Parts: sequence; structure tokens; C-alpha cells
Amino acid sequence: MTAEMTLSEQDDARLEPRRMHPVALTAALTAVMVPVMSFFSVNVALGEIGQDLSASAGMLQLVVAAYGVVYASLVVIGGRLGDSYGRKRALVAGLTLFALTSLLCSVAQTPGELVGARVLQGVAAAFAMPQVLATIHASTDGEHRSRAIAWFGATAGIATSLAFLVGGLLTDSPVGWRAIFWVNAPVTAIVLIGIVRYLPETKAPHRTDIDLTGAGLLGATMTLLILPLTEGRALGWPTWTWICLAAVLPVGGAFVAWQDRLGRHGGLPLIPLPLFRFRSIGVGLLIAAPFFVAFGGFMFIYSLVAQAAGMSPLRIGVSLLPMSLAFLGASLVAGRLVPRYGASVLSVGSLIAVLGYAAVGWTVAHTDGAFTLGDQVAPMVVAGLGLGLVMPPLMGIVLGGVDGHLAGLGSGLIITTQQAGLGLGSAVVGSLYLSQADPDGFAGTAYLLAAVMLVIAALTRLLEPRRR
Repeated sequence: MTAEMTLSEQDDARLEPRRMHPVALTAALTAVMVPVMSFFSVNVALGEIGQDLSASAGMLQLVVAAYGVVYASLVVIGGRLGDSYGRKRALVAGLTLFALTSLLCSVAQTPGELVGARVLQGVAAAFAMPQVLATIHASTDGEHRSRAIAWFGATAGIATSLAFLVGGLLTDSPVGWRAIFWVNAPVTAIVLIGIVRYLPETKAPHRTDIDLTGAGLLGATMTLLILPLTEGRALGWPTWTWICLAAVLPVGGAFVAWQDRLGRHGGLPLIPLPLFRFRSIGVGLLIAAPFFVAFGGFMFIYSLVAQAAGMSPLRIGVSLLPMSLAFLGASLVAGRLVPRYGASVLSVGSLIAVLGYAAVGWTVAHTDGAFTLGDQVAPMVVAGLGLGLVMPPLMGIVLGGVDGHLAGLGSGLIITTQQAGLGLGSAVVGSLYLSQADPDGFAGTAYLLAAVMLVIAALTRLLEPRRR
């Protein structure tokens, strides 16, 4: 009888949905916050970095863009390394490298050293970040998985919301801008204790191929585009900048051709082109690319115009707080609205963001660049509401139309698009603004971003199910 009860209890244990230890889940979600906050918090410190290191506007663009470009190029590689060799092992290695490269950023003495350290920091983030969501999928079932994934999405939103305020507080501390990098080391060390002790090790049944050639071609394409756009204006557009821009199309074409060839010959390309046969993926990335370019560009140029208005890094962070809080609130509400109203939520959010971007630009121009914290509260709230109704639901709607076994690849595509867009935004939109760096120039660029959101509002209609 005892043996029968024991066997029954064992069967019940096997049938019970798996869940992650609370400490493991908390540590993993904190591991998500650190790289996200590192990307956005640097925006409010750009003025201090420029003054301390005598960095040009182009180098400041690279400080932001280098991280995003490297991250975008390697994030799929990082995910596949975790699948092959162990996700916990890859996460520990990535976080350790992130802490070390953050310390390198904090002691940089020249703009070039800081950009180089940011490149290495992007490599570390690319190895660490994909492991968290993959571990959640591999270690949980049922409602535990749904709850953990919901927390994953909320964590990214919270990190984005807090990044600007925390960045301002740290930059205004006695340590200065270096604190936004230095603080990553002790935080990461605490996170690593929880991960090493409580996070389970998971990996795929078989090792997967790693498309290093594809990653190199993708990184080269984005570098050939970003480098001349960030440095060309200040240098008077020398010949090499035009050569780089001219090489973007052939190198990008070589990347697409390589992905196609590798896929047709049974390999595993960085970006499997057959995924674009899914209408939701093609349309979703068509929406995501300009959305993140506009958002990354807006954050970069706003930090510059706010600094020109005499705001300290802390005041810049505080001025962005209404947008952050509105973004967080809207993202939580969107999770309830999307199941009922579908892609219409994204359409409405895009239209609200049109008003928000335009209102911020109008306020800067109307005050002749001498705006105060109070001037931007309402415009920032409107912008945050709109962005919060678009950004978090986009991944769910896109992946909802993809077969379950391809969800990981679809997520990788969206993350790659997100990071590439954020990096390109500081380069492309930043260069547009810097070519006419004045209140009217900011307003004109903000109006252009509002027009981009208007186009996105039209594109979101393509995500609606086709009716017979």
C-alpha cells in the first residue's frame, strides 16, 4: 500500500506543471533589466560624456549606436549558443562579460575607448539576453509559463521606464556619468548568485549550427550605414563616407543571398527567409523597423535639445518620467485590450503617438528651446500612452500568426529588428537633427517622426485577419 501511494505521488508530481524557483525567476528577470537600462540610461548622460571626454556629436551617436548594432547582429547567435551548450552557462558567461565590459566603459578616457567598450558590452548583452526567455520556455508549463512570460514583458517595460530617471540620478551623483556603467558590476554580481544557485540548466537535444558568416555580413551592413552617417557631417563628407554608403546595398544583398543559399542547402541561417512567408512576420517587421528607428532617434535628439535648454541629466530624466509612467500604464492596459480589439489597439496607439511626438516638437519650437519641466508633462504623457499601446503588444500579435515551433525564430527576428532600429535611430535621426541643431530643427525632426507614426498607423491595418 505504501509503495502504491508512493507511485501515485510520483505520478502526480510528474503531472504537476513545472515552475521556476521564485529566486531563479527574479534573478533572471533582473538580468533582463540590466542590459535594457544600460541602453536607454546612457541617453540622459550624453551631454556629460561629451564634455568630459571632448566627444563630438558623431562619437556620441556611436556610443549609443554601437551597442545596439552589435547586439542586433549577435543576439540570434547568442540564443543558439545557449541552445547548444546550455542556457544557464551562456547566461552566466554573458552577465560576467557584461559586468567586466561595463567597468571598461566606466574607466574610458577617450571617446574611442568608450565606443570600443560599448561594442564589447553589446556582445555580452547578445549572449545573455536570449537565454532568459528560452529558459522560461524550457523550465515551466501551463499557467506558470504564462505568468512568467507576462512578467518578462512587464520587466522590459519597467526597465525602459526607469532607465531615464535612474540614469539621471546616477549621472548627477559625485561619480558622474561613469556611475551608469559602474553600477552594473555590483548589480550583476548579486544577480549571478541567484542564477548560479537556483536557475536550472537547460539546452536543446541537439547542437544547432551557428551562422557566423551571416552575423558578420549583417554587422558589416549596419556598420557601413551607421559609421558614415554619424561621422560624415562633422568631417565634411569625405570620400570614404560615400564609399561606405555605396557598399551598403551590395553587402546587404550578399547577406540576403547567403541566408537564402544556406537555407536551401539544409543549413540554419541567421534569419530564415521562409519565415517571411508568414504574413504576420513580414508585416510585423515592416512596422517594427520604422517604429524603433523613430523611438531610438527621438530619445537621442531629445536628450540633446534638453541639454541645450539647460537641463541637468537628472532634470532630463525627470522630464521623461511622465512618458515612462504613461508607457508603463498603457502597456499593462494593452495586454487586456489586444485580445478583444486586436491590431486596432496598435492603430490607435500609433495615432496617439503622432500627437505626442508633434506636441513635444511644437513645445520646443514654441518656447524657442527654453522649455521647462512643466511644459513637457502633457506632451510626454501623450507620447508615452501611444508608444505603450504599440510596443509591448506588437510581439504577441506578430507571433500569434506563427507556428509554435517557429516562435523562437520569430522572437529572434523581432529582437534583432528592435536593436538594429534603436541603433540606427540615433545615427539616422540624430544626423538629421544635428544638421540643423536648433529648436526649429528639433521640431521639424519631431514632426517627421510623427509622420512616420502616421504611416505605421496605416500599416497596422494589415495585421487584421483577412476576411473572405
